[in-house]
Amino acid sequence: MPYSDRIIGFSTGAIAKGDFRRALAALRRASVKAVELSALREDELPELSRSLPRLDLEGFEYVSVHAPSKFSRLTQQDVIDLLGIAAAHAFPIVVHPDTIESPQPWKPFAHLLTIENMDKRKPIGRTSAELQALFEQLPEARLCFDVAHARQIDPTMVESTQILRDFKDRICEVHASGLTARSTHGPISTAASFAYSSLAHLIPSTIPIILESPVDERLISREINFAADAFSPWLEQLRSDIEDVFDLRVATLRKTQIEHFLWYVASPQNSQTSSQDSANNLPTLSNKRTQLALCGKFPHRLAESIR
Repeated sequence: MPYSDRIIGFSTGAIAKGDFRRALAALRRASVKAVELSALREDELPELSRSLPRLDLEGFEYVSVHAPSKFSRLTQQDVIDLLGIAAAHAFPIVVHPDTIESPQPWKPFAHLLTIENMDKRKPIGRTSAELQALFEQLPEARLCFDVAHARQIDPTMVESTQILRDFKDRICEVHASGLTARSTHGPISTAASFAYSSLAHLIPSTIPIILESPVDERLISREINFAADAFSPWLEQLRSDIEDVFDLRVATLRKTQIEHFLWYVASPQNSQTSSQDSANNLPTLSNKRTQLALCGKFPHRLAESIR
């Protein structure tokens, strides 16, 4: 694969909101291998449903469909009926749990039904415990793990880790992006990338990652490559290496420097030495030098952040 061993793709809504055909053409030009057909706004679903049997999806290794996030003109049953064509093609159907008015009508979708964990605006589906309650009602459903939503709920990523461990056998796809304070999607930031890397080892390499970062067509490949770095196990290993440098090696070096300084002050030949000479022997350590030595191992945006 051109980007990494993982299958990484985009939501059509992130590339061309409301125009899945234009988004598919752009993703095909970028040799993207996974796509989520977005009908996040309910007025997009009827056209997508009508077009799906004739839609050219050649070249995509993974295809899913995102159901509307809110029903106002359509009823729950209308949405379920329109999504039937996606189920007929065996495409996973991503659903926000707060749109499930009653679980029973959704059960025929079985393992194709994919419940997404929610952000802070929603009253359910945000934590492992809340997701467990949903899966008890829909036992065959799978999980769409939105890492940006989970990070917003708990920036320490402890809840994210819990979700991934509790539902590792249910994970169908991962959503990734940046997320603003208003819960709107953006490109993946350096800070988000570093947080996501801590979870990479918990996400099987066979699970597709769908990016919801709204980017121009020219930046599709760049965003995918950045995501590939974020979800690669080597970055987590680099994190451990950095912590080792600053937590262990630096501490050991400082201890050696202080011991040397104390020996210098106490030595007989130093009894007549000026206070300025003693001051010149105070231990110093340039963390900047250590950082720069490590910069070559960082992804481009991460290197910029510590210069």
